[in-house]
Amino acid sequence: MSALSCGVDIGSTNVKVTFVDERGHAVWTKAVPTPRVSDDGGATDALGLVAMIEEMIITGWRLHGRSLPLRAIAAAGVGEDGVGVRADLTPTGLALPWFDERAATQAKDLQRTSAYAAQAGIAIDYSRSAAKWLWLRQNRPADLLSSSFWVALSDYPAVAWTGRAFMSETLAARTACYDVYARRWIEPLLTAAGAPTLPPVVPAGTVLGNVWKGLLRESGAASTATIVTAGGHDHPVAAATIRRLHPDALVDSMGTANLVYGETTEVTEPRLNPYLAFSVPAMGNAGLSCLGVFELAATIQPLRRQTDLVQRLLAAERITGIPSIHPIPVPGSSELLVPSGNEPTEVDVRAVLEAATFYARRMFDEILAAGARPAPIFATGGWARSHAFIELRASIFGQPLTVVDEPELTAIGAALIAAQGVTGVAAPFGEELNLRKIEPVAAWIEPYAELYQDYRARLDAAKAQKYGADLDEKYPI
Repeated sequence: MSALSCGVDIGSTNVKVTFVDERGHAVWTKAVPTPRVSDDGGATDALGLVAMIEEMIITGWRLHGRSLPLRAIAAAGVGEDGVGVRADLTPTGLALPWFDERAATQAKDLQRTSAYAAQAGIAIDYSRSAAKWLWLRQNRPADLLSSSFWVALSDYPAVAWTGRAFMSETLAARTACYDVYARRWIEPLLTAAGAPTLPPVVPAGTVLGNVWKGLLRESGAASTATIVTAGGHDHPVAAATIRRLHPDALVDSMGTANLVYGETTEVTEPRLNPYLAFSVPAMGNAGLSCLGVFELAATIQPLRRQTDLVQRLLAAERITGIPSIHPIPVPGSSELLVPSGNEPTEVDVRAVLEAATFYARRMFDEILAAGARPAPIFATGGWARSHAFIELRASIFGQPLTVVDEPELTAIGAALIAAQGVTGVAAPFGEELNLRKIEPVAAWIEPYAELYQDYRARLDAAKAQKYGADLDEKYPI
């Protein structure tokens, strides 16, 4: 009988806790809404968050702990949220969520330092920690002046359990002040943002220490032998989990947003990309991670009047008909996917799904152009459950897609990272995973390829018109 490893996923909507056994199988998962307190935007009390996570862990351990304390714990989650902490590591204030727009003015002020944005791999907007720091300096200075360190919210449980202040490297990258090429802070940006003192940066899997106090120890769920490791940003952690199945895997994650992911070791001169943000690989490997984001749910919004039609189409074995014969509208164009006042039809639904997939293919093209190796694409997320949609997507991509039917990849990935901290070797994964390989429709590949070339040219022209050709432009990724 072996002890279990625990992974925590601190999301924008839900917090999830998962236990995995020595074979890398998830044996228990629980999800609860992410706790928010009233603060004009739904901020998070970090101490309350830790207390809630501890209760979740203890509940699961009592059900599946096999009378042995957990052997390892790691947490991953949202990228930009964070708090100042005092010398005793208690928070000085609330964690503003990344989607809180109060720092929009500060973000515009910081964009004047955009010459450094290429080194950071992302531009500064209201979601970045940098903008939040400047807002706090101007509106809640005590939150920073009374702090000894700033820590990311997703790292805070590990900080509380080990008594060690740190920042996961993939979370440092989300501040927009971390040089993802040189792997160090960009000092002029820190100064401009009024950044607080920052703790040491470590890659995922770094052993931080043991659980030294608190409810986990008192309940028996953790002991002096239970180690805690660094986790990091949810998207790279989930992608790293899939890349255990194939070392060069490309990831197509489809939830509220569509996120595509790949990694490259061909690091060139820093430059921004209108389709991608650059970060560091979750485990601290050499090279860069490439993340592209497209607002999938927003694209489907024009079809909200016909939810039943959309669901029926997605539930079908195959979307019938032929590929669109008209040019696919590009994001931001004046063309409407569904004419105003008309009831959407199956043709309209298909056109919307095609438009979203064409944009995803464009992002994958940029990932490959950045130096990622051509590799199988693994699809995950709620939309990946639709065989019809994935078949359409495979036809547009021109290659099969392998669907990973596991909704908690971030939490499982964190647990596997924790387990690896104990053994020093990669934990097994995928032995009993439900994988579905979906082939493209052969008759659709060529028509879609022709449509895509036209779409790509028009999309690139629209991007150039909006942002200009200057590589130092501030792309809002």
